[in-house]
Amino acid sequence: MTEERLRKFLVWISWFVCALIAVEIGLRIAHVSYPVGGRDLLFTWDPHTGVAPRPGAHGSWHTAEYDVLVRINSQGLRDREHLLQKPPNTFRIAVLGDSYTEALQVPMEKDYSSVLERALTGCSSLHGQTVEVMNFGVNSFTTAQQLLRLRERVWPYSPDLVILSFDTGNNVYKNSRALQQDPTRPYFVEEDGRLVLDDSFVHAPGARARWLWNYLSSWSIKHSRLLQAVAAGTNYLRYGNIDGLGPTGMGLSPALYRDPEDPAWQDAWRVSQDLIAEMHSEILAHGSKFLLVTLSNNIQVEPNPAERQMLMNRVGITDLFYPDHRIQQFAVLQGIPVLTLAPYLQKYAEENQVSVHGGRSADHQGLLNELGHKLVGQLVSQKVCEDIVSGTASPAVTTKHISTH
Repeated sequence: MTEERLRKFLVWISWFVCALIAVEIGLRIAHVSYPVGGRDLLFTWDPHTGVAPRPGAHGSWHTAEYDVLVRINSQGLRDREHLLQKPPNTFRIAVLGDSYTEALQVPMEKDYSSVLERALTGCSSLHGQTVEVMNFGVNSFTTAQQLLRLRERVWPYSPDLVILSFDTGNNVYKNSRALQQDPTRPYFVEEDGRLVLDDSFVHAPGARARWLWNYLSSWSIKHSRLLQAVAAGTNYLRYGNIDGLGPTGMGLSPALYRDPEDPAWQDAWRVSQDLIAEMHSEILAHGSKFLLVTLSNNIQVEPNPAERQMLMNRVGITDLFYPDHRIQQFAVLQGIPVLTLAPYLQKYAEENQVSVHGGRSADHQGLLNELGHKLVGQLVSQKVCEDIVSGTASPAVTTKHISTH
């Protein structure tokens, strides 16, 4: 390159940079902001589960549905700080789950773990013990990752009760490598009738570098109005919204709601049930109690029965509660205490014509909202106090009326 061409190139670059700076300043003066993304600022690489909340991280969890300030404590939990050693006269509960449990979409004091802790304060079966509930939920975690989190993160806190919140809309297929096809997370596979950990993600090329790139790009977008606008525009063209969230489809995966014929789905169900049984056995071996809670998905709690039926007819679903009933029947056979929430939440939503999922929009899609968390916390509290703590737990439960006042 000649000296003249180099000079022109540097001048062009200088003008381009000045133009970008001018646009950035203009957007800030005009108060134009699209606080998209930011998720990767809250998470980090983990050699056991592939990803984990970043200790001490904080930021805004912003979508079209929610805008919540999120803080991760020094222990890597979306929770307040907890002592490692359990205080005297304390009944400690560890809650495992995915995004429903981590609950980045609602204020921390309104998630169902916090509701559970407050609701158990007056439980006579605890004989005056202080209740401490620890939220170990992590966004998008599978049952396999939750089992690994139990082993690596939960046991040092010596919980008296471990609650596994099972998301029937996601966990079954995500527990299958063949169905999920995500090379960045661990799986358990069956070999000779037993579960074997497949942690090949650790050795995947660029696994850690991918998280560094995601963190740097999220940080850049957070601090640049211009990059926010570009990201929002790209998301809108790709997904139809600025958040970069694909359509939820109301939890409509036809294969989930019927007896599986496809070998991959058969394996997904088998592995999911085996993971629950493995967790149950391990928790009992540690001298703790166990409660399995099945949550709800969008279509199950749609308040309008006509809308539910239309969606069911469209994809050929006859039983919205097939996955819940299947898990419940398995738990009963294994002697596992289980609380099945979806039928109750549907009944409540329909009778009161309210949404227990979703935020600002009226399509009732998304994660549990504040009302949903309140209902779940109260129902789990009732089960824990009346059955689990008292030692009279029956495998299944019939929900009772819960007041939201």
